[in-house]
Amino acid sequence: MSDDVEYGTRGTLGLLVPQANTTAEPEVQALMGPDLLLLTGRLTSPHPGLQERMVDYLEHIEEFIGTFANAPLAALGFLITGATYHFNPQEEDAFFAGLSAKYGYPIISAGQSIRRAFAALGAQRIALVSPYPDWLTERSAAYWKRAGVEIAAIETPVKVGGFHNIYTIRNPAVLAAARRLAPLKTDLVLLAGAGMPTLGPIMALADEGMQPISSNLCMAWALMQAVAPAEGGAEALRRMLRSDAAWRGVFSARFPGAVCAS
Repeated sequence: MSDDVEYGTRGTLGLLVPQANTTAEPEVQALMGPDLLLLTGRLTSPHPGLQERMVDYLEHIEEFIGTFANAPLAALGFLITGATYHFNPQEEDAFFAGLSAKYGYPIISAGQSIRRAFAALGAQRIALVSPYPDWLTERSAAYWKRAGVEIAAIETPVKVGGFHNIYTIRNPAVLAAARRLAPLKTDLVLLAGAGMPTLGPIMALADEGMQPISSNLCMAWALMQAVAPAEGGAEALRRMLRSDAAWRGVFSARFPGAVCAS
């Protein structure tokens, strides 16, 4: 709770996203509950290669945290899963716990938020929709296995190219990839990668009886838990997947063209 600023009387939250990511910020903004203020910073790197950029983002994370100066943050999300896939869960938790202690508020990685969602939903067997190149998909799968879940299958959505292979993936491709996994009847389907569009597909898949989650949905849920613990439990996460979830109206009004046809 904070009365220091006009907006966000329930809390001011921070989000760090990769420099050219066009997906994470609008999706997390749409998922935020009322009277929550979300400030977004960019993770930047001069390197043209994805692998080198991800190393930079993590190595220089304190510089990026510093760009928020003395804004009254209640929590901060590091929303790039690929940068922490080399960790095991204990190492990742210790790294972000150290940052949280230093800055005085929770600093949460995308991987942590997803692992917390697995625990909240009791997920042990999952299916994965991965937008990544093969080398990063392999890292992703290894990371989730170290987190204690079984991966039944992996599907990759069709890419169309453009300025960035992940950010230019379209909803129908994500939806088609997830639907190919439906016969496996896993505990949930993870739409991995904060740069892949997920909210339109999540709405459609949830209405079809699947349990889909994504990096962006899990991060929004984890950040809201920091300011309203009652909104961070399993029931709150399940409410976010219901057809009457409040965020659906916000997202549909803001981006009507991104709502997937049933």
